[in-house]
Amino acid sequence: MKVCDVVIIFITLFYLKECTKDVFQNLDEKYHLVSEAYSITKKLFVQGRDNYNTLKNRSLHVMDTFLDLVYIVNEEMAKELRSAIVKFYKIKYFHDFTNYVVNIEETVDIIEHCLKEPLEKVDQIRAQFHDVIKNFQDSRNFDVVNRCYNELPDEVAVTHCLLHQAVLFNETMQANLIAIVEIKTRQHAQDMNATLFGVRKCLNDFVPNFFEQVLVDAYTNSCGFLKVVNASVSDLIQDRWRKFHETKFPKKWSPLVSLLKEK
Repeated sequence: MKVCDVVIIFITLFYLKECTKDVFQNLDEKYHLVSEAYSITKKLFVQGRDNYNTLKNRSLHVMDTFLDLVYIVNEEMAKELRSAIVKFYKIKYFHDFTNYVVNIEETVDIIEHCLKEPLEKVDQIRAQFHDVIKNFQDSRNFDVVNRCYNELPDEVAVTHCLLHQAVLFNETMQANLIAIVEIKTRQHAQDMNATLFGVRKCLNDFVPNFFEQVLVDAYTNSCGFLKVVNASVSDLIQDRWRKFHETKFPKKWSPLVSLLKEK
């Protein structure tokens, strides 16, 4: 590359940098109130962006905690169901081992088919929720405050304009993200719960009175594991995202999930 080309590129970059500087940076010192408002506005924008990112991370953590709990509880119910099937066939076909083997294989295939849906749903919801939240970008543009420059020389008007822009953008961006979090959280919690209860219907469709024959309460209304999921779904839906510090789900359920993971 020639020296003249390097010089041209340098001059171009310098010109672009100068053009993108904020119009308030070279204001006359007499506009002290405007300078203060500009500084406060910038801090509010940065604070808003930090809060926005915190909200995104917290929402992901809350959903992951819920799905981890569902995954663990589902695994326990699945173990209980498989164990009940083995015991049932051992008793029923104790004197006919051949018949026992054929029938248990067929039944296990049915069970595994019905148990596949909850596992797939957990992975599906986790991927969908992460994609939605992570792709929900902060479109705050600090350069928009430059428009307030048009209010000069009315210092009070400029100050009001600057602070209004900061508050407006912070509230708008936060409110939009909170709305998405609330909608998706409720939707996914209900979908996941319906999927777990769907296991019972799936098994009964293949084998009428399945649970009465096998004498197991996994995936039924009397199942303790499912009651835990129901309680977590209720807490998840009732969390107050618009008052961000009042989201109680992670504080209540994270210790339990951590304990279950260790065990």
